[in-house]
Amino acid sequence: MNEYDSSRIRSALGMELTDDPKEADVVIVNTCAIREKADQKALSSLGRFKHLKLRKPNAIIGVGGCVAQLYGERLLDHMPHLDIVFGTRNIPMLPELISQVQREKRRGVETSFDVEEIFDVEPYHEAGKVTAFVSVQQGCNKTCAYCIVPSVRGKEVNRPLSDILREATNLVQKGVKEITLIGQTVNSWKSDGYRFGDLLRTVSDIEGLLRIRFTTSYPRDITKKLIDALRDIPKVCHHIHLPVQSGSNRVLKMMGRTYTREWYIETVSRLRDAVPDIAITTDIIVGFPGESEEDFKDTMKLLRDVEFDGTFSFKFSSRPGTPAAEFSDTVADEVAARRLFELQEFQREITVKKNMSRVGQIEEVLVEGESKNSTNWVSGRTTHNRIVNFPGTGELKGNLVNVKITEGFQNSLRGRLIENLMEVNHVS
Repeated sequence: MNEYDSSRIRSALGMELTDDPKEADVVIVNTCAIREKADQKALSSLGRFKHLKLRKPNAIIGVGGCVAQLYGERLLDHMPHLDIVFGTRNIPMLPELISQVQREKRRGVETSFDVEEIFDVEPYHEAGKVTAFVSVQQGCNKTCAYCIVPSVRGKEVNRPLSDILREATNLVQKGVKEITLIGQTVNSWKSDGYRFGDLLRTVSDIEGLLRIRFTTSYPRDITKKLIDALRDIPKVCHHIHLPVQSGSNRVLKMMGRTYTREWYIETVSRLRDAVPDIAITTDIIVGFPGESEEDFKDTMKLLRDVEFDGTFSFKFSSRPGTPAAEFSDTVADEVAARRLFELQEFQREITVKKNMSRVGQIEEVLVEGESKNSTNWVSGRTTHNRIVNFPGTGELKGNLVNVKITEGFQNSLRGRLIENLMEVNHVS
């Protein structure tokens, strides 16, 4: 979501990009506040531009995103070198805020959620890039006790189907082959009688589009229509990111997650019954206030039972204004750190095993560009969102190719291009 918003900021500014801040007339720091570490990193980054302002007084320094939404005018009070603070829904107002500083030498703050055209500015798209994000939703209606998103992104606003299709079609005309639909709880999207499964089917009709992904899904909003779309629409990738957060029913209840571990496991079973090879990744928080050793064991047991393809796991991070920030039964940091280490080590074993199991298989890979490993290699992703590196040239970029997997690692696969259909059939 932040990457998408950054591309919208670039589009709104209409300025040439520079990698050197000293050359910049305008510096915008786009921020995340989902965890305390990201919050601190954003504030530290802003502080570094104090010296730029001293050397170049006419440079405009701005901050946007969730940290800007969270602290608002207080940022101007604490950072005299800062000119502009704009919230998560205020990107369309950015040119006017800059103009205000230039004309009137007046610092500006705009963090209102009351914005009529939230999606008015479409993102900048880098020429030659074959993948892109399309936002279908802003904000969230869930009430998870630990989560700051509703506070900094507001209540759920679903984008009209026609707008989504227009942006997606424009991207495909620019050479995009894979689109990822994004939203805070993307599968809760609905508009004019359409639900998320309908959206997937409609987007799949765009000529020239090869693949569709989506993130992030909320477990309670997994519907039969969505599962049928995963099964029946060839363009929809066989991967779903489905945050569980904990394997303990007691902790899930304290988190306000509205489902039980049994319900979650049943949902995973429904997905795998429909799409046997589907890859499932998840988010997990350890050290949530009140989490006991038994609760943590339930989470570890869930990892064994489900065998996720990957997890994004973190220690609980208290966020201002959330219910969990007031919970008193905190877990000691060293205990949370130990639990996180155990969980990540166990998940690493599962992920390596799953990746190793792909050795010898033929995978369809969308080539995204040159590999980081070598200029003589290219890189892409399978339908399951696994990275594959293999020898090849830049001419393959944007194409779906068959690759025989020869090695499996923790974070990627390695393989060789299969150019002959007879060889594919023979190996299969």
